[in-house]
Formats: sequence, structure tokens, C-alpha cells
Amino acid sequence: MGDHRPACRRGRSRRAWSATIAALALAALLAACYLPNNFEAEVRLGRNGDFALRYIGELVWAPLYRDIQQHHVKPDEIPQKVAEIQQDLARDHNFHYIKSLGDGRFKVDYQREGHLRDTALVTFVRRNAIILAIHATPDGRITIDGNTMRPSDAESATNMGLNVKGEFRIVTDAMVLEHNATTVKPFGHYLLYIWTIQNAFSPAPHFVMQREGAWPMIPQEHQ
Repeated sequence: MGDHRPACRRGRSRRAWSATIAALALAALLAACYLPNNFEAEVRLGRNGDFALRYIGELVWAPLYRDIQQHHVKPDEIPQKVAEIQQDLARDHNFHYIKSLGDGRFKVDYQREGHLRDTALVTFVRRNAIILAIHATPDGRITIDGNTMRPSDAESATNMGLNVKGEFRIVTDAMVLEHNATTVKPFGHYLLYIWTIQNAFSPAPHFVMQREGAWPMIPQEHQ
């Protein structure tokens, strides 16, 4: 059976449905996540698995930002909600500085260092709100991945006024197996891998190195 609704009504229905889907996608995106902006972040990786991570820049708590933009929170309730988020971040002693910039945005200085063992997983900001993940596996590989936004999510966030802009760097003297860095430069006895993040549509950083003293696993068909 054909659709006997006027074409203009069908068009409005499709547009309304598309708007609803976009709103739902944005709600899912902003449900429980931090977004980075105006940042400089760096990971220093030793060939033995030692690491140091630093992030200086903004973190945007997307749910509060969304609620403020859409007037879903009363103005007199905002300071309490900001304080709660700041206290939650401060539970992680790796945050050396946290300052509210308003609208759910925070200026932070995060510093962490340690050693990546065979099955280590290091995440920033935390495991249920990942911006960056460093993962070690028993075959000696260490993989660093930035969180990826789908193009539709990136567009929705951009339309809400949320931006993702900054520079991410990795400094290492290890054997690098894969990377999608924007630029690679010598840095003394090391190499400096640089990712220039221009907006929410920029490719997420991806990097894989081989830890010294660990042998890659050999597939069974080659044994």
C-alpha cells in the first residue's frame, strides 16, 4: 500500500524523526563522559615499559554542559553540581590542579607515572569515561588509543558548542610498530610523535610499540 500522506507532511515527519534520532544520539554521547579541549597531553614511554602521562587543559563534563545549555538545571543548582564534579575528580590524586571554568568545564593538570606490566591498563580520565587508554599485553606490545567519536556524535557535539582541540604527543626510544601521528620528529635520542587534534572529527590517536625484552607471540601455524 502506498503512503497517501501529503509529501510535505512526509518530509516534516522524516525531519522530525531525524531530529529525534540526533537528540537521542547526543543524549547517549553526553550521558556519562568527559570531553577534552584546549589541551596539551604527552606520554613518555621507555622501551622497558616505564611511562609518564601528563594532561594540561580543559575537561568538559558533558552531561552538565548539556543540561545548562538546554536549561534543564536551575541556575542556583549549578554551583552545587560543579562542586560535586570537582570533588569527584579530586578523588584521583593524579589531578594536581582542578579549577571550574563554568558550564561544566574544568581546567586541570593531571600527572601520572608508573610501569606497564604484562597486562596493565591505564586510562584517563577513568575506565568508565575514557579519553585515552594505554594497554600492555603479554606479547610485549603497548598500545595507546584515544577515544573515537562517530561522525554523527561529533556533529551533534559540535552543534551543541562542544569542541575538541589540542595536541597529543608521545616521546619514546622504543621500537614502534604502528602509529597514525600527524608528525614525527627527532627529539635527542628519542622520537617525538605528534597528533594535532583540530576538532571532534580529527582521527583518534593510535600507537603501538614493542616492549624491550618481551618476545611477540608466534601464531600456531608458524610454530
